[in-house]
Amino acid sequence: MKQSFIEKYYMGKNVSLDADGTVYNGMVAECADDVLSLKWDEGDEYTHIEIAKISAIWKRL
Repeated sequence: MKQSFIEKYYMGKNVSLDADGTVYNGMVAECADDVLSLKWDEGDEYTHIEIAKISAIWKRL
């Protein structure tokens, strides 16, 4: 997965993504230094994921 691809198509969008077999849900809040920051659906917490570990990403409706 490329950082520029994520920035272009998924920034600010609600997504699900697969990273090393674990599925994460949230809004793409930031993408910098090869790390994606995913804001949780509830609360004001984040998960930070190394972009190289992302094997799939899709928008949620």
